[in-house]
Amino acid sequence: GKEAAAVRDALRVRGVASVYLSDRDSVFASDEARDLCLWLRGVAEPQDMRRVRAALGSRTVGLSLAELYDLATQDELLDQRAEQMRELRMVWQVQGVLAMLRQSLHVLQLAGRWRGQSDGERRLTNVLHLAELLQTASSQLDGEQALIRWLAQQIDEVNAGGAGDSEEQTVRLESDEDLVKVITIHASKGLEYPVVCLPFAHSHRMLEAHKTPVLQLDDGEGERVWTLDFDKDDTKVADHDRLREDLRLWYVALTRARHALWVGWSPVNRQGGKSCVNHQSAAGHLLGGGLEFEAADWLPKLQALEKDADEHRLSVQLVSASAEVPLTVWARPAHTSELRDALSCTARIDKSWTIASFSRLTRDLASQTLLHMATPRPADDEPPVDAQALPEQAEPQAPWHRFAKGPSAGNFLHDQLEWLAADGFALDAPKAERLKKRCDNAGYKAQADDVVQWLTRVVAQPLRGPGSPLNALGTLLPEMEFWLPAERLHAREVDALCQQHLLPGVSRPQLPDAQLHGMLMGFADLVFEHEGRYWVLDYKSNHLGADDAAYTPQALAEAMAHHRYEVQAALYMLALHRLLRARLGEAYNPAQQLGGAVYLFLRGIDGPAGGCCTLPAPIELLDGLDAMLNAEVKA
Repeated sequence: GKEAAAVRDALRVRGVASVYLSDRDSVFASDEARDLCLWLRGVAEPQDMRRVRAALGSRTVGLSLAELYDLATQDELLDQRAEQMRELRMVWQVQGVLAMLRQSLHVLQLAGRWRGQSDGERRLTNVLHLAELLQTASSQLDGEQALIRWLAQQIDEVNAGGAGDSEEQTVRLESDEDLVKVITIHASKGLEYPVVCLPFAHSHRMLEAHKTPVLQLDDGEGERVWTLDFDKDDTKVADHDRLREDLRLWYVALTRARHALWVGWSPVNRQGGKSCVNHQSAAGHLLGGGLEFEAADWLPKLQALEKDADEHRLSVQLVSASAEVPLTVWARPAHTSELRDALSCTARIDKSWTIASFSRLTRDLASQTLLHMATPRPADDEPPVDAQALPEQAEPQAPWHRFAKGPSAGNFLHDQLEWLAADGFALDAPKAERLKKRCDNAGYKAQADDVVQWLTRVVAQPLRGPGSPLNALGTLLPEMEFWLPAERLHAREVDALCQQHLLPGVSRPQLPDAQLHGMLMGFADLVFEHEGRYWVLDYKSNHLGADDAAYTPQALAEAMAHHRYEVQAALYMLALHRLLRARLGEAYNPAQQLGGAVYLFLRGIDGPAGGCCTLPAPIELLDGLDAMLNAEVKA
């Protein structure tokens, strides 16, 4: 890798483009991945000027210092950039992240600017590669923030030395046409090139006992085994095997050229020593017959090789490098080709068609005046409470009340429950130890015992509605994915229908006035069957208060309405309703076989509601949603 980088740097200085055909780095380790994370945050939150400035200040966007100064001192210019990002956010929401990123390249004129830079093609290839990976990941994630967290997690894992070695993440070749190909000898087997340059002909890596933690040795029966117990004699044997392999690769290197082969040679010392060790390389072993020579003694050997080649009608020329090599820059020859007439497209493309999810229907709720979870008001005949006279709050009753809050903690808990669901929510002693290990890997080592205690209670807690705990349910289907075709679905109509049939009497913010035309998709955390009835279940880690008393039925209902989870439940129940109707046919009776939706608030398992907000599945609601999705477009 270091040799390849040195070669490419030398070529780049001389204006010669190259490509490294043996690169196995992850694209998530690139500068473009980190900059793209900043750009996504800026586009997702264009109202946050800190996000906007961070996005515009990245190396990938590449604004000049003068442009950045103008943005810092002229508010109207920054507002124009923020408006650009708002428009890009609309593209993201309607057409997806891939379309948004391609539009970003156009708006910022990045492709044209990068084309004139030495690493421009590399940067453009990385950005387009990351855009494709993000588009693929977005099909399994809800909303912009979830996608941004996914990208940040991929970057962190690669930087920490984990993952990143899958074929999909390996950096792609920016081009393989009209470029110098830099490739390892091993990867060149079976290939042929017009001209081959071997600048590191003397390169080798000798095995030494004090630097080698493990050796592969012949066991005397034709098998090779790895061993940690070895001495210097074993190391010499292993190094002899290394030389044999180097000789095989050297043969490969010498036979790849069709017209000419250029070999670099220089004396090599090891760790500042004075003795020359070229004889330990494959080329030196062949040239010197395995004997050790000082640096000055190699020149006659090379001259003899040149003379010997002439006798065998081979052309070998020995060229000594001068002290100063002039730097020449390659000039690309002028080449123009006749342009063809542009093709005209007559197809009609429905640009309003899109893919959306529950998060799309509830987007921008934060901008409305939402409900605030407050402590119950005192009765009219009770005196007002003096806040300063309140006693100091006692310690939470259970560890889950002091567990970390926020989306990251919620995603972690969801992942553990999904993992447990694959094995029927069994949580015995061996599974508990594995759960602790998973906590450690996710950064929750200090809370591992609390998580085990918590989830042990969660899986054994009877669910309100089905009346059975998770670990005693029948058929389980975790992460049920669904796709529902929608023709001009209006969010306000869905809003009115859900308010009519779910959580009656509980006030809630209105859904934004949006229209969905395309596909409605989602993932239900869990679908299960119990005593002939089918249910959907969703895990919620919302923090409603410091103790069990905060998780009353009324508080759970208000939290559901506050986030419009009842809309999510309605869509999940509709997907399950359609699945059962398709699978069971005329035998399906929703009144008897469709149970409803259970929203399990994990922090409220000891609260008055047992942590459950259970919603029914009114057939009028499902029929209404069904009709909305199937509504034909009117001329």
